[in-house]
Amino acid sequence: MKRKSVAFIIIAVIMFTMMGSLSAFADDRPVITTLEAPQIIAVNVKTHVNGSPYFEIKWKNPQSIKELFAVVDEIGEAPLEYLLDTKIGDGKWRSEMGETISGNSLHGGDMIMDFADYDPINSGELDTIDIKANVYRFRVQYAYLNSIDEEEYYTYSPFSNIVSIGAEAFYKEASNWAKPELQKANDLGLIPDILKGADMTKPITREEFAELAVVLYERVTDKKSEPVSPNPFTDTANPQILKAYNLGITSGTSQTTFSPKVLINREQCAAMLFRAIKAIHPQGDYSVVGVKDFPDQKHISSWAVEATKYMNKIGVIAGDAQGNFMPRATTPAQEAAGYGMATREQAIALSVRTHNKAPEIKASSTNISNPDSNSSRKAADSGGRLPADIIAGLPGWLPDWFLDIPIAADAEFDALGGIYPTSDDMITIGYMSEQTLEALYYLYYDFMKGLEDFFTYKQDDGKAYYVRGVKDGWEIDISVALSGGNLVGIQVKPHEDY
Repeated sequence: MKRKSVAFIIIAVIMFTMMGSLSAFADDRPVITTLEAPQIIAVNVKTHVNGSPYFEIKWKNPQSIKELFAVVDEIGEAPLEYLLDTKIGDGKWRSEMGETISGNSLHGGDMIMDFADYDPINSGELDTIDIKANVYRFRVQYAYLNSIDEEEYYTYSPFSNIVSIGAEAFYKEASNWAKPELQKANDLGLIPDILKGADMTKPITREEFAELAVVLYERVTDKKSEPVSPNPFTDTANPQILKAYNLGITSGTSQTTFSPKVLINREQCAAMLFRAIKAIHPQGDYSVVGVKDFPDQKHISSWAVEATKYMNKIGVIAGDAQGNFMPRATTPAQEAAGYGMATREQAIALSVRTHNKAPEIKASSTNISNPDSNSSRKAADSGGRLPADIIAGLPGWLPDWFLDIPIAADAEFDALGGIYPTSDDMITIGYMSEQTLEALYYLYYDFMKGLEDFFTYKQDDGKAYYVRGVKDGWEIDISVALSGGNLVGIQVKPHEDY
């Protein structure tokens, strides 16, 4: 009897010790109240050896999830899971119908999982998978098992982006050459909602291209853009258009109209995409010095020359077999034939190619020559925009590219800023900035360095800088000086040869 009592005490001590150890692990596990959402990057249909199809879903884990994984993995815990929600077409999500959704641990040994196989046939959810007849939609979320004082509960992340697969998922009609790039665009999340399910062989409108450019900007930068406020247009309230306007990607067809349903041609596409690229990487090298003229160069509008040459230089837009850019229709016959017009599938293909070129464009900013070896060579942050009241006061004779001139992100148009008195063919705009004079100088140096008659001057005491160049017959003079603060003056006038 005594032996049994001793044995019982030993077992009790061991169990108590184990419980204490388990409790210690639970106490070490961090309590999580919020989780970032994953981002699905691809959904593919795979085939088993027996020919039965299934889905493979790949996603990107945010840095915060990777860091959390490392913490709990270090203490030997595995509380992170992924949950895969699905639906067919416009039906309800399985989670909305109260059905169990597929899921598993994010802990794949010492590696964090970033893909999952989903076999609805094997699980009995579906009899077949037919992507030619149906659209299959997927979204993923995280779940984290908290444990506090022997009580357990889950914290869930928001759902990821929705990715669809199926013939009707993102287009009705498409040319054979375009289908691979359309699929890639869909996988990358580059197709805006306005174009999903559309006939991709049709011409693209200003509204559609603006949405396409905004999606490209947000995907590459991983930043959310904001619509301009107040809305300067009377013919649209589309927030994506207002975002494109705020980013400097597009402007209106007048001071109060955008003309969203107007079709756009190839040179207009090039110009808008060029502005999108510059919004993504403001400090890239956008020089087109040495780029040859196209055989049909005379038909390219002066405001589109730089954009068409640059987009061709980096391999995003090519010409025809003879090298012609085909910028726009110049005869009634060409207009009737749709010559020079851009289709939706062409525009989406340009977006995919630009997305692929983004790292190269970003890297080009580090290769720009430095004219001053003693300089920090850091350009001011751009992204500012002329206020609506100043834009409204601009004369109609200004060149189309005037609004492409960069404005410092912190520009203030107060008593010392705004439109200064002008002559009939000259305008000067001024603003104040708290960024350094040198940084403001390089902002305009980078913008103008490829122009004709390019000239710069820096005062010895560092209190005044000057940049000058000629673009399409217009002279641009930029002064940056210490004057009650850091004052920037932008003057544009017709160029005269002396």
